[in-house]
Amino acid sequence: MSRYTLLTAFNLQSQKEMIAFVGGGGKTSLLFALGAALPGRRILTTTTRIFTVQMSQAQELIFATEGTEENEKKIGAALDRRGSCLVVGEVVGEKATGIPPQMADGWLARPDVDFVLVEADGSRMRPIKAPAPHEPVIPAKTTLVVPVVGIDALDGRFSQVTHRPEIAEALLQYSVIGNQLSVNDVARLIVHPQGGLKGVPDRARVVPFINKVETAAQLTAARQIAHQLLQTPRIERVVIGAVKSEKPVREVHQRVAAVILAAGEGKRMGQQTKQLLRWGSTTVLGQTVENVQGTAVHDHLIVTGHDAEAVRQVAQVAGIETLHNSNYATGEMLSSLQTAVRVLDESVTAVLVVLADQPMVEPATMDLLLAAYWQGLGDLIAPAFAGKRGNPVLIGRRYFAELLALPPGDAPRTLLRRHADKLHLVQVPTDSVLRDLDSPAQYQKERP
Repeated sequence: MSRYTLLTAFNLQSQKEMIAFVGGGGKTSLLFALGAALPGRRILTTTTRIFTVQMSQAQELIFATEGTEENEKKIGAALDRRGSCLVVGEVVGEKATGIPPQMADGWLARPDVDFVLVEADGSRMRPIKAPAPHEPVIPAKTTLVVPVVGIDALDGRFSQVTHRPEIAEALLQYSVIGNQLSVNDVARLIVHPQGGLKGVPDRARVVPFINKVETAAQLTAARQIAHQLLQTPRIERVVIGAVKSEKPVREVHQRVAAVILAAGEGKRMGQQTKQLLRWGSTTVLGQTVENVQGTAVHDHLIVTGHDAEAVRQVAQVAGIETLHNSNYATGEMLSSLQTAVRVLDESVTAVLVVLADQPMVEPATMDLLLAAYWQGLGDLIAPAFAGKRGNPVLIGRRYFAELLALPPGDAPRTLLRRHADKLHLVQVPTDSVLRDLDSPAQYQKERP
């Protein structure tokens, strides 16, 4: 069960923010839900149009006329009464018109306003869309853009689930008409510069929300979309949930790098480097790499040391970068992990520390640790079987500085013991997390 709320999922602080919602699949519902959850004083609005029936969700409703002193006084009075108000233009038919984007920019500058939430385009109730030339209308001072998509975009025919399918088809650059969208199609539309990223201000954060995710199959698909979205540097994180459910946030996906520690000499194995021993049709390291590549981690890195050139060859075949630890002979495992952490991109929020001599740990087991991290269960996560803690372990960025400060000769487990009250143990269905290849006998017992 996720520990995330809408506020923590979107990393919203108690400071001024303007949040713009684009796309389809529940933008208005998310706007009102987040508006109700935020602290302080909030103005909700639209720069396009909003259905009059949806306006009934507002605690206070104000019809704006641009730049009038009376209008600004009405907003202030509404915020004094209820802390929140919806501001729209005039009603035309079944919809109310939006306000000019510069008006929203002005509201953010008011001392009595903490948050401005803006629905910045329309989708005619479809789960996914491609923007027309005149949209989205995102105010210049927007600090967070939330592209919204409903997971039900995968369920129906392309023309039925997509708003402006002809534009979406042009962005995807192949004919989808008559077919269903794939996971890859959805991700590509969200990160396309003329799709979900169109009109995003340069300094705004971008956090997509995959909505209506309720079943296990939908969660699997949403995870696949999130994994692809995080390949785009502009995406800060991806929120998965169902905004109308009791727990609107299921998971928050951020970038996790797998660091495979393959620098050791493995002296107890005799003359051969244990990570290079045969393992079925590959090597011990080759199988470990294959297992890691089967998980949902964002990136992979192998730390070399002893027999570095041979290890690099294994990495090259797998398409994984290597980093050499020149201190491997005396620095033990800690120095290898510290070497890797020092070079990680700032967008990486956690490392999955994988031992090269654990080819028995399957991808599904590692994904259990990632799922716990996505659900906000902790920043120190380890597997456990029969009451014993095993490997690999996940370490969040908040502990990186402390990890780098550990003295030579120490070990990463010191960090886990020091913060035992913060360590989240994931019960796994296999004892593979407790086993490694520390002796010739163990290798002969474990090898396929």
